[in-house]
Amino acid sequence: MIEIPVNIPGQPTSVLVYRGALESFAAVLKTHGTATLPRRALVCFDRNCAVHANHAVRTLRAEGVAVSEFGLEATESAKSVRAVETIWDAALAARLDRGDCLVAIGGGIIGDLVGFAAATYLRGIRVIQVPTTLLAMVDAAIGGKTGVNRTLPDGGLGKNLVGAFWQPSITIVDANTLRTLGKRELRAGLAECVKHGLIADLELFHDIRKNADALSNNDTTAIDRLLPRAILVKTAIVARDPLERGERAKLNLGHTFGHAIETLPLSSGNLLHGEAVAIGICAAATTAKSMEMINADEQTAITNTLASCGLPQRFEGTTTVDDVLRRMGFDKKNEGGKLKLILPRGLGACEIVSEPPESAVREGLRAIGIHS
Repeated sequence: MIEIPVNIPGQPTSVLVYRGALESFAAVLKTHGTATLPRRALVCFDRNCAVHANHAVRTLRAEGVAVSEFGLEATESAKSVRAVETIWDAALAARLDRGDCLVAIGGGIIGDLVGFAAATYLRGIRVIQVPTTLLAMVDAAIGGKTGVNRTLPDGGLGKNLVGAFWQPSITIVDANTLRTLGKRELRAGLAECVKHGLIADLELFHDIRKNADALSNNDTTAIDRLLPRAILVKTAIVARDPLERGERAKLNLGHTFGHAIETLPLSSGNLLHGEAVAIGICAAATTAKSMEMINADEQTAITNTLASCGLPQRFEGTTTVDDVLRRMGFDKKNEGGKLKLILPRGLGACEIVSEPPESAVREGLRAIGIHS
């Protein structure tokens, strides 16, 4: 059991990494972090994660908590204001007041939806994040970013364009939930771990590459070693910049490219978020190499590490460079209509680059299989 404090002024929180936490969920809330047992709780969960929600509900009720349950669809198209409205309505039906809380059990989509509902219901009530995917454990459930998608003027899907910063009381990471996760989803989470190593922990980056096979197969020892190290990268940055006024933007390495292509259809379906991030990191690496921020060996190390984790490096769909550039123009980090990218500076560090040369960005897009 490892507890990682996140010392945000006025909003202290923590991340508890503890196998088996859901089976003693109520006891965890009573004895760890900044959370306490509520009088009433609405447990919101991905409908595919009902088995995990059942553990939390059972232990809470055993402690006398009045618990209501609410299942949600965990798809990007369902990540909408309408979904948040249904959570508000369920909270009203459960008669939650400001002393009560929401509990989010699922991946990043569920965490974002429930977190946004908590930030806005009664102008803000407590939320407890219980991520059940590797991606959410190391990234999405940490740091208080919440939100929903919106349709862009051209009909595309804009990722997380409406939302709020709302810190959870506690984030509980129970790696036992990964046993029900498919291999593709597990590998998608490794993309965020690679990203964390690239921006702030070179040893973590190299360890992921050396242990990629074990990690991809959910080896207990490898996962338990990975989780706190990857989480620490994010919590340290969030504590220094909770509202993304500066350094926290570095956590978006690969995301501006990735968000732009994430909702584009593939011949075989759609990309998972982590897969899109992996492709976006490859595009960022080529862009950085074009700008002489990294060399050829460093670029190869990045792409090979992603490949060793079973992650894609190219977009296998039909689109154009101009279409992706237009979508990138809606990224939240942009200011004054000017593109802003996070690019690697060697390995283990990165920079926020305003107005990168369009030629370098185009080269990055061509490297991942997108052509004019």
